[in-house]
Parts: sequence; C-alpha cells; structure tokens
Amino acid sequence: MEATALWQDLLTDMRDRMDQLFGLPGWAAMLIGLAFLTVVVDIVSAILLRRLERRLRDSPRRWDDALVHGFRMPFRVWLWSGALCMILTLVAREIEFEGVSRYMALAFGMITLVLVFWGETRLMQRLEQRLVFPPGSSKSTPVDQTTASAVTKIVGAVTLIVVLLLAMQLLGVNMSSILAVGGAGGLLVGFAARDVMANFFGGMVIHLDKPFQVGHWIRSPDREIEGVVEDIGWRLTRIRTFAGPPIYVPNAAFSRITIETPSRMQARLLWENVGIRYQDAGAIEAITSDIREMLDQDDEINSDELITVTFNQYGDYSLNLMIYALSSVTDWQRYNETRQRILLAVRDIIYRHGTELALPASRIYVPDEVRLGQRAQQEDLESEGDSRQDSAPQNSRSTSRSRSGKQNKGQPAPFDTEHNSESDGDA
Repeated sequence: MEATALWQDLLTDMRDRMDQLFGLPGWAAMLIGLAFLTVVVDIVSAILLRRLERRLRDSPRRWDDALVHGFRMPFRVWLWSGALCMILTLVAREIEFEGVSRYMALAFGMITLVLVFWGETRLMQRLEQRLVFPPGSSKSTPVDQTTASAVTKIVGAVTLIVVLLLAMQLLGVNMSSILAVGGAGGLLVGFAARDVMANFFGGMVIHLDKPFQVGHWIRSPDREIEGVVEDIGWRLTRIRTFAGPPIYVPNAAFSRITIETPSRMQARLLWENVGIRYQDAGAIEAITSDIREMLDQDDEINSDELITVTFNQYGDYSLNLMIYALSSVTDWQRYNETRQRILLAVRDIIYRHGTELALPASRIYVPDEVRLGQRAQQEDLESEGDSRQDSAPQNSRSTSRSRSGKQNKGQPAPFDTEHNSESDGDA
C-alpha cells in the first residue's frame, strides 16, 4: 500500500509540473514527455552498455563483462515496462477508472522481480564461461566444467527462492503462516517426492566428490552404462553412448553402483600370451630376452614400471610366453595401434630365431606291434584273395563237366547201338 501511494503521489506531482511548463493538459504532456524520455534513455543506455561490455572483455577480472552482459537486456525491458505502466496509470486516472494504479504498481513490482531473475540467469551463464575459460589477460586458473556448473546452479537456485519469497510478500501473503505450515508441509512433500530429493542430493554429492566430470568417459560393470558425460543436472546425468543415442541416469543411482573413469587412467595395461611350438623349446630364453629388450627401447612403453616377458605355461599344443607391460598411451585408438605394432614386432622376433608360432594340432602315436600286426593281417587278406582267384577256374570246369554228364545220361552211346544191331542179326 505504501508503494502504491508513493506511485500515485509521484504521478500527481509530475502532471502538475508538466501543466505549468507546457500549458497542455497535464496528462497529455506527461505522456509525450514520458515516451520521449524513455526513447532517449533506451538509446543512450544501449550504446553505452554495449561499448562498456566490449571494453570489459579485455579486463583481467572474470565478472566485469559478465555483469554488464547479464543486465543489459533486462534493463531495457525494465525501462519500457515502467514507462508502459506509468502511461496506463495516467490514462486510467483521466478516464476515472479506479484501482488501476494499485494493479499497475503490483504488476511493475512483479515484472521487476522476473527481470532480476532473468538478469541473474544471464549473468551466471556468462560467468560460467569465464570460470572455465578465463580472459587472456587474467592470471586466474581455469575451473573445471563440473565445478563451474555447480556454482552457477546453486546461485540460481538461491536466487529463485528469494525471488519467489519476495513475490509472495508483494502479493500480500503472510510469510509467518507459510513458515509455520512449512514444517508439516515439508514432511509431506519430502515423502511424496523422496525420489526427486534423492536425485537432488545425489547430484550434490557428485558435484562435491567429483567421481567424474563433464567430458569424462565412464562405465559401470554393474549396469550397462558406458559413454561420455555431457551434463550433470540436479536430477539426471546425460551420458552420450559410443553408439550415438544418449542415456539419462538418475543421480541417485550412482550411489548404488560402481563407476570406472577410464579418462583418468595414467597408463594402459598390455598383457598378452604368445605360443611357440614344442620343437622350438631351445630358443625360449633368446626370444624372451629380445622381446624384453624391444619393450625397454619402445617410447610408448613405460620402462619405469614392471616389464615381464617369461615362459609361464606348457599348453596343449604350445609353449606359452607371457608379455606384461604398461603403455603410456591412454587414448583408446592410439593404444590399439601401439598394441598391434608390438605384437607384430614379437612375431618378427620369433621368426628371426628360426622358430614359428604354434597352431592347434594333434599327433597320433602308433606302437610298432600294432603296426606289424596290421601288416600281417593285410598280407593274409591279400593271399586269401589270390587263392580264391586261382580256385575259381577249376571249379568252373568241374561244374561244366557235371552239367554235360547229366545231359547225356539218358541217350545211348554209338557203340551200344552197333552192339545191339549185331546181336539182332545173329538171332
């Protein structure tokens, strides 16, 4: 009510002064003068603030240009909003429309609070960039993206709460009753939104402990989570998978799973097993010595750490050599190229010693007794086959004779016919 009365007194005083100076009706002179004054102030402030922002970009302090950038546009909107409210109030008073002054003052107060929050948001966005990428003339150390994002979000949340409380007070809401009911209401809201609160505090823990940051490659052996962190919000964390689509993980889930951060590794493990043939056992010591020397001289192998090249196992078909070393290359693509180059160098060393890599193979051992027995059995079979072939023609001749005898059994022989004819003549 006090603000409304002050607003009305100010307008009345301005109208009387305009009436005395220009001889026009007070409200008309005020409208013309107010519009002209608003245009002039808007143009001058826009030029000055734009030049000031350009000049402050070279300042060693991080917040100079961010402050001007944050409130330059909200100030222009606030200026025209105030002028519009004053013009509407003057017109309403001349047409005797009651109650407009009070509503215009309330509307202007609400617009001011909204513009303050808008200006704070713009300020925090530019300040976050300045924290991560300080000006060239600044001696300040850069802040990581996660910390800068956490600071701006916390300040933004506090500003939003303050603006809401002021808006409620401006609307005439009794704050003491709200605070009194806030205890019981807080319990109910906390129980209903326990998942949201868990994610909120989970995001706060991530910002404080920093198990990973924006841009880190993370993965979880407990869940199918792997990718690059793009954003850590108060409720969700956005992770871009290597396949392309993003996944959104609630912040509370990170307190229940194990997270690996390959982006923070200082070395990659090279652990390989290579097999050579059993007949090349005499060259094992020379081969392992040359491989170890090759690894010691390689620039991408950390020679300060343990390097082991030993014969460690009798395999099913090979003598296995273990190669253990740490590579200083942490990039995944470069590490695979380094690994390929080292494995090919190991192959060359093995071939240089006149040995070969082992391949899966089986060897069958046959005793001499079994071999002789098989040969004797084969000879018996061959002799039996020859005897069968020899007896086959004789059997065929006897068979043909027996068949011809059977055919001639019932026919008289020639000499039997002559004998019979002679005996008949004698008779």
